[in-house]
Amino acid sequence: MNCSDHHRPNPSADEQLLAELLAHVRGHFYSSKPPAVFQRDRRRLLHALCWPAHWLDHRGLFCSSARYRALVIARIDNIRGHGDPACYGPYFPTYLLKCLQEFFDRHDDELHAEFRHVRNALDAVLGSLRFAEKVTTQSQQIAALASMHRLLRSRIPPDDPKQMPLF
Repeated sequence: MNCSDHHRPNPSADEQLLAELLAHVRGHFYSSKPPAVFQRDRRRLLHALCWPAHWLDHRGLFCSSARYRALVIARIDNIRGHGDPACYGPYFPTYLLKCLQEFFDRHDDELHAEFRHVRNALDAVLGSLRFAEKVTTQSQQIAALASMHRLLRSRIPPDDPKQMPLF
């Protein structure tokens, strides 16, 4: 990636989605903290926010950006409303990841049925070229986010052994 990639005027849809999700997290959990704290946690937050794409990609499923955003923001809002700040404290990115994983594990069958059913029905009914391009684009967005998750996972340093584990 060269320097010009950081200043592109038209970010891709997956970049926009991640920017929106990061802004939502920052506004609700980092607004009272110094900017350096958010920057420190940014990579782990991206890892957590991309994890649902990994889950979808692993199962051969996809969803629209709007549905992905709604699923993740609902989890973030749940944490905001029902989470215990004493539990996550400085480990918020890990807590967010854990909450997302638990939700997707708990609702595996429902989500799988929703996304599998929609994909099959739409493929059968709307076989037009325009729809096929849209499905391909959405599938590529999920694949890109899943790839980002894998890349981030490989670059996250192991937890500091001097710190106590979150769980």
